[in-house]
Amino acid sequence: MKSIQLLTLLQDIIYDTKTLITARLRDQAFTRVRKMTFALTLCFLLDMHKTTLQTRLNLFFDKTGGGTPTSQQAFSKQRNNFDHSPFETMVRESVNEEYSGNYELPLWNNLHVFGVDGSYLQLPKVPVLAREFGVRGGGDRPNAGISVLFDVLHGWVIDAVITNTRMNERTECEKHVNFLLQQLPHIAKNSVILLDRGYPSLDLLKILLDSGIKFLVRCPSSFAVPINNAPIGDSIVTLKNGICVRVIKFVLSSGEIEVLATNLFDVPESEFPQLYALRWGVEVAYFKLKQELCVEKFSGKSPNSIRQDFWASMVLINCVSVFQKEADEAILKRQKGKPIKHLNRARTSDLVVTLRNRYIFANLCGYPVIANFETKAVIKILARSISSVRPGRSFPRHPAPCQKNNFNLKSHL
Repeated sequence: MKSIQLLTLLQDIIYDTKTLITARLRDQAFTRVRKMTFALTLCFLLDMHKTTLQTRLNLFFDKTGGGTPTSQQAFSKQRNNFDHSPFETMVRESVNEEYSGNYELPLWNNLHVFGVDGSYLQLPKVPVLAREFGVRGGGDRPNAGISVLFDVLHGWVIDAVITNTRMNERTECEKHVNFLLQQLPHIAKNSVILLDRGYPSLDLLKILLDSGIKFLVRCPSSFAVPINNAPIGDSIVTLKNGICVRVIKFVLSSGEIEVLATNLFDVPESEFPQLYALRWGVEVAYFKLKQELCVEKFSGKSPNSIRQDFWASMVLINCVSVFQKEADEAILKRQKGKPIKHLNRARTSDLVVTLRNRYIFANLCGYPVIANFETKAVIKILARSISSVRPGRSFPRHPAPCQKNNFNLKSHL
């Protein structure tokens, strides 16, 4: 969908009375007239600024002409009157609309390509979060486990989970599979899921086979003897639970042997390395979430506020994808007929900064003409901030970030 359609959909949810009734934790909440209404509170939590909470409130009231800003303490008390469901609803309804069949979406061999991966978020260091979510590695810093089902070709988070540090990635993967089957069955039957080597198990492969969803998984050497004994190249093996999988083995440039298992039996062998390489899109999604959207700079220290901020970030990462697509189209149109060496696209970091400055106004103003004008202005700005796409580039993978910061890029690696 177009960005103006997405903004309208989000606005309809924000101002719908049903959203308030479903989300509030007590019947008396938001019944009195206050300068920061329930709808404005939701809009504020979608604000992409990541400064101190009071500074964000000051900027927000300045944008919206709301008079004297609400204090940090008053806002924190107010947000505890409702749960995270408005933001989860925004994700669910926008995904349902985007994958309704009314829009042309990027495919690989007529299949949607999804990646599943888990990670951890560092939380504020307070006891209540340690009790709710747990800590990792014997430390005292609370962490939350998260998992996403991500469309690596389209850049959308389709499903997301936030849980505790005892997260089992395979269990969360099963939840994503069930979500596809129940909520998007027309998509599930035409999709392939890419999984890293931490996921393969006989039970999970059987679940995927029974579901009818295609899969391509990277197998560790400790997974299954029949797969380990398969020759270099293309073969079919039967595992001990009776299921048959196709095994693709090839040698990487590093000399390491890559082992892939799949139920795609009609795809040429030569296409599997490129298909599996698409899984890197999940890593890019986590980079955007942590380094550019700064999800770990939470605006509260309660379990409820953590879940609110997490689901608000899921809304925003899909918004970024929509604006990215329109900006890329504008770049192609502007550069049409010009001699260029590489394909160019809008720089994501600049996109986030621009949306911070103009996104909320376009969403809040309530006037479609003004919102449309602001949206076009955003796209015009982004179309002039470009970076080149250079296929085939690779970089050494470091076991930990090269500098200390508050972000946990991929804690489980």
